Amino acid sequence: MIEFKEEETLIKKIESLKKLTRILSIIRLIVVLNAIIWVIVGLSYISFYIYIAIASVLLTFVTFILTNRFYNELSLALKKSDVYLSHKRRRKLEMSYFQDDGRDFLDKNDYKLADLDIFGNHSIYQYLSIAKSKLGRNMLANSLKNSSPIDERIRKSAYTLVDEKTLDIEASLLEFKQNSKSIDYDDYKSVLGKKIKMTPLSFISILLFISNIVYLIVALINKITLYPIIVIGVGTIIASKLLNNNDVFMLDSTKYYELSNAYLKVSKTIINTDFNDEYYNELKDIINKNIKPLKDMENLYLTLSSRKNLIFNLILNIFAYDFILSIIYNFKVKKITDLTSLFEAIAKIEVIGSFAILGIDNDVYSIPETSDNISAKGIYHPLVKNCIPNDFDLEGGVILTGSNMSGKTTFMRTIGINQVLFNAGGLVAAESFKSNYYPIYTSLRVNDMLKEGISTFYAEILRMKAANEGIKKGKSLILIDEIFKGTNAYERINASFKVIDKFNQNNQLFIISSHDFELCDAKNILNYHFNESYTEDNKLIFDYKIKEGKCETKNALYLLKMANIID
Repeated sequence: MIEFKEEETLIKKIESLKKLTRILSIIRLIVVLNAIIWVIVGLSYISFYIYIAIASVLLTFVTFILTNRFYNELSLALKKSDVYLSHKRRRKLEMSYFQDDGRDFLDKNDYKLADLDIFGNHSIYQYLSIAKSKLGRNMLANSLKNSSPIDERIRKSAYTLVDEKTLDIEASLLEFKQNSKSIDYDDYKSVLGKKIKMTPLSFISILLFISNIVYLIVALINKITLYPIIVIGVGTIIASKLLNNNDVFMLDSTKYYELSNAYLKVSKTIINTDFNDEYYNELKDIINKNIKPLKDMENLYLTLSSRKNLIFNLILNIFAYDFILSIIYNFKVKKITDLTSLFEAIAKIEVIGSFAILGIDNDVYSIPETSDNISAKGIYHPLVKNCIPNDFDLEGGVILTGSNMSGKTTFMRTIGINQVLFNAGGLVAAESFKSNYYPIYTSLRVNDMLKEGISTFYAEILRMKAANEGIKKGKSLILIDEIFKGTNAYERINASFKVIDKFNQNNQLFIISSHDFELCDAKNILNYHFNESYTEDNKLIFDYKIKEGKCETKNALYLLKMANIID
């Protein structure tokens, strides 16, 4: 868990920027009012007043351009303040604060996603994710789904990014989400490189442009102040024709500008944030090489958005604005056919930053090592408050017994979620953790499904079937809580022995919890258990520490008595 050393400095900076922007807002208002007054006065057509009006308008633009950076700094500083707050809440496991729980990535056919709380309310995705772009969210979700082994460089980079500087990137991503929520990444990507189609009619605007220049010269010489309405009309018709015939002009260019600008701000933050990590710097170089074409796209969409102003567009099309814009756009866009490498580099940094969260907000974390089996020291569940750590080795099959509420299911989820993090390429919640890329199959949260007409036992069968198919492909980690609880004791015990035997024959790593002590005598398995103890005043307490051997205690009758159900 890192100590936040810069938060106090940030608070002072925010107060300073707030005071400055309040003053700048007054100055902006004065400059705008001044420009409006002189433009009105300039309608008298007195040359001196016209020059002052033009100068006032230019002063307004310059003022806004020069002061915008202070407003941007304040916005980013406020976002970073929100990031500090989010980390404090994460450390308290106040998960309701994090709205993105990734439930859109749940797959009912992939049982581990719900069993291990990978997605959904109070999930590991909700806990870790700082990803805000669509591509970043998808990349992080696919990593946590463990669809395939990952690039080990991600894990090492995540360890490097356990640093307060990562909060700058997180703040920038928070601002990205705010500024880019109105457009879909796939839509943006689909229009990159799309050109404006030039119609034969559009070339008439060149003649219009020449005639307007000639007319202006004549008008100035002869001091003519009225402009022929028919010339404006022709320009408008040509602009309208171009608008109707071009997909690019039909785009909501403001939204595309906002997404370009959002990506640009994130890119600049990443470039300005230094880490001594080879892979991070490799991704940063990719972003740096593509930032100019991204800036070009931002400017193009900003220019296109100016067409939304009817009066502005009407006046400028007197001088073939749409035609000239089309030429410039097509010249620029042919050099920007693809920005995928930049988007993917940012998404990978979102994933790396998300995995770094485990180290930023926990005292105990580590880079796991590769091994043929699972070996953990001080392993805990990152989503369980004050979780008791355990040491554990898994080289084959384990039957886990223990009293109710003693910690069996939480322990299996602890092993499962850390294996998920290992497979995904993240850090793990343990002093040390050794494992390998093992697909995970679970049967931990089994209930009947009334809508589908499926009983608890048949739901268990479906999960066992998935595990059975999986073990044919190689070594896996299988976690089963209270095996075959949906059927009678005689068939449950007999079926369990056969399942254990099959797992052993296929060299699987598995933990099966059960209240059936008969399973403790199965061949080629190890027994572990959790137990409870009683205080002098007969209160039940648990230490949540896993121990070798089978459980020798029971507490079902005691709990029923405590609930006043039986005497």
